[in-house]
Amino acid sequence: MNKKLNKISFDKIPPIFQSVLLILFAVIFLLKAYSTLDWRMEHDTPLLHYAAFLMDKYHLFPYRDIFETSMPGTFFFHYIIGKLFGYSDAAFRYVDLLLLGTLLTATYIFMKRFGGLVASWAVILFGLVYFSFGQTMSLQRDYIGIIPIALAMLAIPSKIDSPVRRTRFAYIGLLFGLSVLIKPHLGIALPILFVTLLSFRWHSHKKSKLDFFVCSVTSGVSFLIPVIIALVWLGINSALTPFIDIIFNYLPLHNLMTGDYEALSEHDHILYLIEKTFMFGSIGAIFLCSLIAYYHAATNADEDKVISISLTFLLLCTLSYAFYPTVAGKFWEYHYMPFAYFCSISAGLCIFNDKQTVSSLLGRFRRLLPTLILFVAMTIQLPLFNYLSYLVYDLRSGPQAHAPKYGRVDEIANWLKSRLRPGDTVQPLDWTGGSIHGMLLAGAKLPTQFMYDYHFYHNVSTPYIQGLRKLFISQLRNKSPRFIIKVDNTYFLRKPWVSGIDTTREFPELHKFIDDNYLIVFKGKGYQIYELFNGMSNR
Repeated sequence: MNKKLNKISFDKIPPIFQSVLLILFAVIFLLKAYSTLDWRMEHDTPLLHYAAFLMDKYHLFPYRDIFETSMPGTFFFHYIIGKLFGYSDAAFRYVDLLLLGTLLTATYIFMKRFGGLVASWAVILFGLVYFSFGQTMSLQRDYIGIIPIALAMLAIPSKIDSPVRRTRFAYIGLLFGLSVLIKPHLGIALPILFVTLLSFRWHSHKKSKLDFFVCSVTSGVSFLIPVIIALVWLGINSALTPFIDIIFNYLPLHNLMTGDYEALSEHDHILYLIEKTFMFGSIGAIFLCSLIAYYHAATNADEDKVISISLTFLLLCTLSYAFYPTVAGKFWEYHYMPFAYFCSISAGLCIFNDKQTVSSLLGRFRRLLPTLILFVAMTIQLPLFNYLSYLVYDLRSGPQAHAPKYGRVDEIANWLKSRLRPGDTVQPLDWTGGSIHGMLLAGAKLPTQFMYDYHFYHNVSTPYIQGLRKLFISQLRNKSPRFIIKVDNTYFLRKPWVSGIDTTREFPELHKFIDDNYLIVFKGKGYQIYELFNGMSNR
């Protein structure tokens, strides 16, 4: 009798342990979500928000009036957010949490086929990983592009005999079309999802080359619909030709730079890509855990076809998006977000439980081991102690503690707000150093096509970059902005600056233009604000 009780109680340990851990991580996730309400826009998001602001208030248009390399879907996304909710930090947070809720809901519905506990773990794990990157990751393009992909995954049936109509192929094509308008290489999982959906269809529908062709066309046409709409939108606004020019003439030059803004030779750039690809960014712990989780789930799937096909789909997506940063070529943290998403939700498969009775002590331990591995992996990935420390800090502090760029953004914004008059324009000589964010908060207008200045300092011997330099100087002379904000390197904020082959730090024409027409009227930490001579009396 005692042996029987011991066996029953020991068998209950794994699910009890899993549930307790899940509750613990769920509480941490909810507290973290609440604490992010005081987060503010950082890094790329305010830049794209500012471009949308210029579209909204001043009727400027990307590519035509703003020299930008982001895709049309990104600007449309930020434009809609600005139109509906405004450009404030509060709106930014609520939209971010709303989109995260949408993504996690879609994730739960898809992962439910592996069991409710696995689905819950998948949701919590990715939520924790997403927040671990901090406010600089919020509304990043590579993250936004995951949402259509997660919604497309819902087309995969949870039952092997479910009828798969061709409308599902149209559905996945349309959603991936939206995703590639944000980042083109987000579409690498479309063939994987297509084949997965087709395998379900052919369980209840006769296989044929004709059916494969029709499904392919259906998916392809749907994929092209948002792309064509975007191109028409650019054409109507006279931005299609500038967009094509940037894609084919500037981006190849930009893509030769590393994530450290170093221009390399073609041979060295290939070696750089190979080396960085297999470092897996900061996702190594959760990636390894996901591979263990796949093995654990596959060996306990009891020949369930739905589980087997879905596991194969997730594994192929994980491996595909492991190479996603390689296509981007910069290996910045946000380039790993699609990879982090599939690693995180797949790691939840460590909780996948078989229904077989295990009598040996070793067998019982092996049943509990994947859960222990998951806990260790998350402790390393977050890392847990620092994660909890930041959580407590966020709960105790207010919005001021999250002031972007150590307060530089607010300082610039407040300075501009008290001095800008109707018709004044401001030219930043910056990239992600905070001046553009300050201009957004101040509602300042851009006088030229150029929000950033790094374009002018790489591949300087090429006719294209020489042409950009001449265009910039010409527009500065014609528009004569009242203020110029120049951001420099500082000990606490490194301004991105290009280096390597065919780069420079000199721009004589720009320096002469500023020296001849402007005086420094304010010096901050790591930046100066210049004012046009004829505006001096109005300070």
